[in-house]
Amino acid sequence: MLRFLSLLALLVAPIVQASPESCAALQPPAKVRFESAPRWVPADRLPAHCEVRGIAVEKIHFVMRLPAEWQGRFLLAGCGGFCGELLPDKEGYSNTINFAVRRGYAAIAHDGGHQAPSWDTAWARDPDALDIWAHRLLPILSEAGTSIAKSVYGREPRYKYFSGCSNGGRLGMIAAQRYPKLFDGIAAGASVADLSGTAGLWGSWTISRLFREGKPVLPTERWKLIREFVLQRCDALDGKQDGRIDAPRECKLDFAALTKTPGGLTEEQAATLQSLYGGVQDASGRIVYPVLEPGSEFFAEVWLSTSGDRPGWGILASDGYRRLLSASVDEPAIGVGAPVAAMQSLIARSKVPALTDATNPDLRPLARSGGKLLIYHGLADPLIIPKPIEDYYDRAARKSGGKDALRRTARLFMVPGWGHCWERPSPTADDFDPLAALESWVERGDAPRSLELRSRDGKSTEQLPMR
Repeated sequence: MLRFLSLLALLVAPIVQASPESCAALQPPAKVRFESAPRWVPADRLPAHCEVRGIAVEKIHFVMRLPAEWQGRFLLAGCGGFCGELLPDKEGYSNTINFAVRRGYAAIAHDGGHQAPSWDTAWARDPDALDIWAHRLLPILSEAGTSIAKSVYGREPRYKYFSGCSNGGRLGMIAAQRYPKLFDGIAAGASVADLSGTAGLWGSWTISRLFREGKPVLPTERWKLIREFVLQRCDALDGKQDGRIDAPRECKLDFAALTKTPGGLTEEQAATLQSLYGGVQDASGRIVYPVLEPGSEFFAEVWLSTSGDRPGWGILASDGYRRLLSASVDEPAIGVGAPVAAMQSLIARSKVPALTDATNPDLRPLARSGGKLLIYHGLADPLIIPKPIEDYYDRAARKSGGKDALRRTARLFMVPGWGHCWERPSPTADDFDPLAALESWVERGDAPRSLELRSRDGKSTEQLPMR
């Protein structure tokens, strides 16, 4: 039904035409230079469109695609990790633009303002580059995209959207909190909103448990066994045996049982797992940050485990963030396995968290502007653990005067069985279109009460209620 309404809206919306001539005549707006002449791309896998490749403020490389038949909508996409790559042809919904261009959007993909592997932070020693990546790219690219669209179509966008996942989700939360008038609708997925807590405190603590003397305690091949063990004990807690854990917090695990089976775990491996699912603890044993949820094992083997000599992406990115924090206070990089108190002290002394974290629960300015925020997160995400965004939403509800008041502006969907930003497809239904739900809310006042989850083969669907 939701997809039908979105299609109907596209059919009745006034279409504005672009042409090869308007594309060729395009001139760069202020603080933008084109890397090459704008080019007209005939219809093929995408609709016919004007493609613009440029650099904003001499740092942000971007690609903007403006379809021949424009529905009056503009989309700014996010970028993943610490960014550093320009990926305009990436498919799917995660920090991408082609799905929106096919629906008549003018859309921008970008590299976050620097060029580097997505886990690297050496570039962030440039304060201006860090400031751009942290938040300033939002107004910069919104202004540039609006200006380019007006030049091509003769009018500004009717609706402006932002859509991003992971760091793109963090940028979406930044937009809602710091730039509440910038976008009509924001889709923020798998948001690393609490970057200092997740990449810093939890990331450092996790690495200290996953490695002993530089060697992985839980190499990749161990995670299949762990996943089967967890599913066997927790899958049916919601009343359904479907290969997915819908009630992870009702799941109680004792990994010592895996030391008693042939081909099982060592005592060290079992103890490591028990701590990973138990919470970050300080020296007194007090839990100061949540950790993995049961059900995340299928994805943990990609994001957190080590294959051969190569650590998982999450390990590399957390190490990069730890180095960034240390550099910000002009100290040598804090070592792997540092006590929790040392990481807490480093986070408290650094100015980076105030720049990058998106944890302000006051969404009332967004409400006053009329903006809408759709937040979605995987309950099986092992990289950006889900509990912090749920805690944030609860704080935002209290600040807004209750959950009913907050839901007029922001809605949260916690997706069971979904990992991190579709980067590894789930074995259960995990395909959904956050932008379609957001369009209906912004343009027709149809606030989403549920998201339609689809299986990859398209044979089954289910409705996921909001939290």
